[in-house]
Amino acid sequence: MLTLTLNPGFVPIMAALAAFATPRGVRPLIIVGSALTALWLLLDREFGAAAAIAQMGLPVVLLNLDALNRIFGIALIIALIAIGIYSSGRRNRYEDAAILTMAGSAIAALFVGDLVSFVAAASLAGLSGAWLVFASPLEGASRAGARLLIWHGLEGLLFLVGVAFHLSAGAGGSVFARLDLSTIGGGFIFAGLMIRVGGPLAHVWLKDAIAHASPAGGGALACFTTMLGVYALARLFPAEPVLVLVGAAMTVWSAFYAVAEDDLRRAAAYAMTMQAGICVALIGVGTPLALAAAEGHAFATVLGYLALQLALGAIVERLGHARISGLAGAAGALPVNCLLLLGAGLSVAGLPGFASFATHAVALEAVAEWELRWLWALFAIVPAIVFVGLALRGSLAAYAAGHHPAQKGEAPFGMMLGAGLALFLSASVGLAPRWLYDLMPTGLEFQAFAPDRLAPQAELLGAAGVVFLLLRPTAARAKAAHLLDVDALYRGPLASAGRWAGVLTLRVYGAWQDWAASLAAGGAKRLRTLAESCDRPYAGSTGAFFQLLALAGLVIAALVTR
Repeated sequence: MLTLTLNPGFVPIMAALAAFATPRGVRPLIIVGSALTALWLLLDREFGAAAAIAQMGLPVVLLNLDALNRIFGIALIIALIAIGIYSSGRRNRYEDAAILTMAGSAIAALFVGDLVSFVAAASLAGLSGAWLVFASPLEGASRAGARLLIWHGLEGLLFLVGVAFHLSAGAGGSVFARLDLSTIGGGFIFAGLMIRVGGPLAHVWLKDAIAHASPAGGGALACFTTMLGVYALARLFPAEPVLVLVGAAMTVWSAFYAVAEDDLRRAAAYAMTMQAGICVALIGVGTPLALAAAEGHAFATVLGYLALQLALGAIVERLGHARISGLAGAAGALPVNCLLLLGAGLSVAGLPGFASFATHAVALEAVAEWELRWLWALFAIVPAIVFVGLALRGSLAAYAAGHHPAQKGEAPFGMMLGAGLALFLSASVGLAPRWLYDLMPTGLEFQAFAPDRLAPQAELLGAAGVVFLLLRPTAARAKAAHLLDVDALYRGPLASAGRWAGVLTLRVYGAWQDWAASLAAGGAKRLRTLAESCDRPYAGSTGAFFQLLALAGLVIAALVTR
């Protein structure tokens, strides 16, 4: 039997090179084929380190399989298969290569066993994400790509500094194990992971990148970015109490924008940050059930939001946008696309029968303790917020009466098939969650469809829908506006302050250089004048007088010494 120790993520990275030289019809087959090969490499191996080498005195573990990275790896590989099918509906070889590189780097980062390799793979995934945004044909993509490059550059710098401090402290070498947040190295690595998961004040890069990415790029960014950070937190900082507060802040902050943002792709990105916040908070709780819930919820989030972003991407491909204010009558032009949008919205909202409900029920059970009652209440209302923000608002706008001016017909069949596959997988896991529970490291025994879990969820979603319908006339009279987030501060006052500080610094530096040059020139001129006066005897009365005094002094000194 053929035995391979190749990291599964290396296969899509190598396939990215082939994507440049192959025609359009072959590239989707390359993407799907590389994903299937990676899945075979993952499932065909036993747990444990399978490939390790030594470089510069450090252990470099290129392949390490266990129950934790297996569940994340399966989710990302399934997502790559759906994206490969989806990509057959458009032509962009550079974007295909970027998707393969980003997916392969994220998958490789899951299965390496040392910090150095993880930082290298995560940095390559970040650069590929920026490349993916640059390849988008949408307006403003180049500026969004530059901003994403800055965010990932900052993340990579924090990772490098953290690993350097960690290795210099001699804390167990570079093996991928739990880190201490109180150390300098652990603190820098933690800060880098906060950027990756979209922590408070660093969450804006995800919605900015997804809103400017192409239809396929939006789905890829939703899958291969923040969930990698969730995995790293579960690996490096489990049961860290500060993560509970960080996850709660991510959920609360993003909830407002998820129900108020006019652009559905931005709203979906905010909602995904909410789900990542749930996973982060569960990792902070740190019990075996909470860690299992975080891993399972990350799996369900990848499937659900992949289906949603792909469905929204198909609408963007046909209409040029996914704004609620411009979707009236879209269902008449794109009936299948809008049906997929409704199904994906129900999937991410935790409707019973979809994967997010099965994992959200486990998350509620994991925090069902008196001291965590506030966190339980926060988790409980998240499905209602997502239901209103993504399922109801978008679908009611699309099915509203009206004649859409951009009736171009349905999106290409490959796009609808990719989105439908992701939605089908989410429903399959939701209807039979037993196999997902078996993938969790704890071997979870859980009954998601128990009446005491099923009824409250249905009642919550129903109540949220009724309240929204009652308040909808008031909300409809409000004009759609572009909401401001902290990135408005970064790109507004802080950017202006930075530019002015730079101008002021350059001017002060220039004035200092002019003053120093003037001072040096004046001093040199005076020294030259003094030297010339001494080289030309009797050239001036003052110089001659001093020279005569010097000669007289020498004569007197000679006579005295006799």
